[in-house]
Amino acid sequence: MKNNFKYLLLILIIIIPIFFTINYLLKQKFNSIMNNKYEILVQNTNSLIAQSIEDKAKSTLNLALTISEFASKNKLFTQLDYKKFEVLKDISIKIKQNSNFKNLWIHIVDKKGFSRYRTWTNKRDDNVLSKRKELIELIKKPKITSVISVGIFDITFKSIIPVYENGEFEGFIETITKFNSIAEKFQNETMDFLLLVDKKYKNQIKKPFTKKFIQDYYVANINAKDQLLDFVQKNLDDILNIKRYQIRDNKFITIYKLDDYKNEDMAYILTFQDYEKVFSKEINNLQNFIEIIAYLTFSIIIGIFITYYYFNKSRYANQLEKEVNLRTKEIEDLSRRYKQVFEGSNSMKFLIDPDSKQIFDVNNATINFYGYTKEQLTSFKTSDIQAENLDEDFIIEKILKNSEHKFIVKHKIASGEIKDMEVYASQIDIGEKKYIYTIVRDVTKELKLKKEYEEKQKLFYQQAKMASLGEMLENIAHQWRQPLSTITTAASGMKVKKDFDTLDDEFFDDSVDIIIKSSNYLSHTIDDFRNFFKHSNNFEDFKIVDAIKDCMTILKLKLHINEITISFEGDVETTINGYKNEFIQVFLNLINNSIDVFKAKDFKKGEILIEIHKLKNNTEILYHDNAEGIDESIIDKIFEPYFTTKHKSQGTGIGLYMSEEIINRHFKGKFSVKNSSFKVNEKEYFGAEFKIVIPNKN
Repeated sequence: MKNNFKYLLLILIIIIPIFFTINYLLKQKFNSIMNNKYEILVQNTNSLIAQSIEDKAKSTLNLALTISEFASKNKLFTQLDYKKFEVLKDISIKIKQNSNFKNLWIHIVDKKGFSRYRTWTNKRDDNVLSKRKELIELIKKPKITSVISVGIFDITFKSIIPVYENGEFEGFIETITKFNSIAEKFQNETMDFLLLVDKKYKNQIKKPFTKKFIQDYYVANINAKDQLLDFVQKNLDDILNIKRYQIRDNKFITIYKLDDYKNEDMAYILTFQDYEKVFSKEINNLQNFIEIIAYLTFSIIIGIFITYYYFNKSRYANQLEKEVNLRTKEIEDLSRRYKQVFEGSNSMKFLIDPDSKQIFDVNNATINFYGYTKEQLTSFKTSDIQAENLDEDFIIEKILKNSEHKFIVKHKIASGEIKDMEVYASQIDIGEKKYIYTIVRDVTKELKLKKEYEEKQKLFYQQAKMASLGEMLENIAHQWRQPLSTITTAASGMKVKKDFDTLDDEFFDDSVDIIIKSSNYLSHTIDDFRNFFKHSNNFEDFKIVDAIKDCMTILKLKLHINEITISFEGDVETTINGYKNEFIQVFLNLINNSIDVFKAKDFKKGEILIEIHKLKNNTEILYHDNAEGIDESIIDKIFEPYFTTKHKSQGTGIGLYMSEEIINRHFKGKFSVKNSSFKVNEKEYFGAEFKIVIPNKN
């Protein structure tokens, strides 16, 4: 009896600690498995959101590309009949009727930043650059751009496509679609979707589409449930501070943040799922599994003392097999979801091992573009497809530290062609392993067009420089002709008198004084032209009148010979900020053009009036001449490069083009022309009016 009691006590001493230890470990395992499931659900939700955003952005971009081709073929930018724009409204309506795009707007902006047409309003011909800062850079460097931005109505997708007519950049086609349409993909039995725009945009959203706000955060999706809005209202601060996910009030909550161009929070996509519906099966199965394991463990331990080692081993093998099957099922499920997100995308994607730089995986879009098989690509290292030497260690280190990185690299495809590829790279964790996840895009044609544009601009500037130099040399010749003639005459007179031995001291002194005076005049002339050609890399404050008078000094002989008078009216003490010599170059072009017209029309007296008006935000400069104006059939073409009404031997056709470039690009202003009447000393004249508008310095 004693032996039996001791034996039972020994069994209890062994069984009880083992039972509680196993129970604790199983609970820890249960928590670990559930945490993994939470993470997988978060990753899948975020991937679905990212894919939905990408799909909507691509669809918007494709519409913009199609409409831009239509605009280019029909020359919508260079014709003046606004009725032709109405076809865009018909296109918008048909797209709404025959596609999922129930909210679509089309906007035409010309190369000067003026809105030519909007499908949603009759307003047109207003300058939108002050409200659309991104367009300023796009006008300088036109490129295809897709953005998500917040406007006065809502948060939207915008695709901006540069349009070229006859090889010349004319402006942009912009398509706008609502962001909240992606919410439809998430409206199912287990998931609610809520899109909040950051509170810093509250004042910007002047006409909210949904008219709903939660503590200054704009609610962008239309069908947001009132019960959900109340829940978020009560827990907003905690919800917006979620790192990955949060379980609250039987809701599994995730957050996906959208950044603006400054990488600051722009909007938050919140998803809410019923915790019990989503995880009840997993929880019950795992809890049952734990109970089964606990009871079986207890039975196995008892069995050790009853049926010996073999029976215990058999039980353990059965449980191990069940756990292996469960893990296998989880891996298969993860693999299936990975294929949906990665391999099913139309974008070219790589997974790269940062340690070995080996290409771990690619999708079908990548295989089709590069021309290699999947086996070949996954046998390559990244350096095997690169056509240039890169410091890969530095790039990988930067990606791992900053989470994402964007750069352009040259890749060699299977055909031997070298392609410029834009690479978006970020870090991604798969299990316990870190990988680099990249999305690549072919930008070969874009870079080629950009290079051609830059080379064309360099040619324009060089031609303008040479044309300006020619005009300066002509002015120097005019300025020097009279004093050189005077010097020659004085020197010749002294030589003749010396030859006839009639040179006296008075004549000699007078002649020398004339030569010295004329030489000093030549020296001052050189200083005037040298000051004009001095190059400055710095902006400076200068008086408008002083700059124009410097220009008049250079042209004074031409003005005198042709009997041309220049007068000023208005705020003559006004100063502006910029490159003074470039401003002088603009007025050299204007005055020289007027002189040429006066000479061609045989005017006996020319009048030029320059009005200066300092307004609240801008300074306006009006340049008038009385040369009877510009032919209305060509007035819209005079700012085009190489357009000239002069003989080829007299003009290059780039003076006014470069003048407009200087005002637009270097002074951030506007340059325009029309024919108008003006008065000088109560006498009325008619001619061309060039208007320069320059923003005032803040």
